[in-house]
Amino acid sequence: MCHMRTKQCCFDFRCPYFLSTIFVFVLVAIIGNFTSWSYFGMSKVSSIEEMTSDVTEQSPGDQVERWMEHLPSVVTSQTQLKDLLIPGSHDSATFDLDPAGGKADDFSSYIKMTDEKIERWFKTQNLDFIEQLKIGVRYFDLRIIKHPETGDIRFVHGLFSRKTVIEYLNDIRKFLDENKKEVVLLDFNHLYNMGKHDHISLCTEMESTFSGMMLNRKKCLDNDMLLSKMTLSKLWELNGRVVVMYGNVRKCSNNDYIWSRNEIDILWPYTPNNELVVKNLLDQYKGLYKKDVLIVWHGILTPHSDDNFSDRMERFKDLHEFVTKTTEVIMDWIKSHSDVPFNICCADFVEEHDFVKTVINANIKPAIV
Repeated sequence: MCHMRTKQCCFDFRCPYFLSTIFVFVLVAIIGNFTSWSYFGMSKVSSIEEMTSDVTEQSPGDQVERWMEHLPSVVTSQTQLKDLLIPGSHDSATFDLDPAGGKADDFSSYIKMTDEKIERWFKTQNLDFIEQLKIGVRYFDLRIIKHPETGDIRFVHGLFSRKTVIEYLNDIRKFLDENKKEVVLLDFNHLYNMGKHDHISLCTEMESTFSGMMLNRKKCLDNDMLLSKMTLSKLWELNGRVVVMYGNVRKCSNNDYIWSRNEIDILWPYTPNNELVVKNLLDQYKGLYKKDVLIVWHGILTPHSDDNFSDRMERFKDLHEFVTKTTEVIMDWIKSHSDVPFNICCADFVEEHDFVKTVINANIKPAIV
């Protein structure tokens, strides 16, 4: 019997209060089991798949300013840099070209163009470095030149940049100071009119600008650590959040923090035709001599000596109008071909067509149920 006056219940199975308590516990257990094991015919989700499911609700692509920080730990600790999908910008510094500074020496002689059209056809980015970083870009394609009049080093693409290279790099430093787990790759791949002293001076200034956050090439190679095989977790551990790859590293051999461009390979589509971009990139990839490096996939249109620039300028008002369709083609390709070993993906006008978010979110593989 149940002793209600003392608010105590015996453990007699005939007691209605005892039976109701047992019923509640059984019901909770059954509901919990249905929820955990997917009563409606679905298998139990593994811990990695649960993590991926959580990411689906708020993916790294939705947190672009700090997307590396917000990647799942299984990605940051296990995915090598050569297998990580990283958004990059083609000719990253063309947002601030100076038409008043005159035509630069990198201007291709086969391109016939009046001076007033150069900016419209050589500007590939609208956003400055800070803005690109804030939307998630982490690889910068950089071309530099010694200015013939001032003698300082500027960015270049047909025209000179308005400011010096170091002035712009200070902006990148500011972003990294505020975002402690983001990693930036700086690829100096075209160097014009520079002597040995210019190379050494610039590399030394870069080491000063990014002091305390550059990946030490000498220490890494002395310990058989390849750049391409590092994970984000390893880079964080080594305080290596800035990786500088430089096109003439032999001139800067005494600069321990400057990496050779042997660590990276570039795929160019070599076509002004949207229909050939994907095919040409795949052909280039198949022909790579070594694939244990960082690989840049340039999803852009590229002119060549046989290209009819005059006809193009008659049909399009500027480069933006000409290339915008190309980014859409590349986005569709990345979304539908998870089997392609994409790594660093570059585009013109990176703020458009959800380019950056598409690349970032491709790091999260769908859960297999």
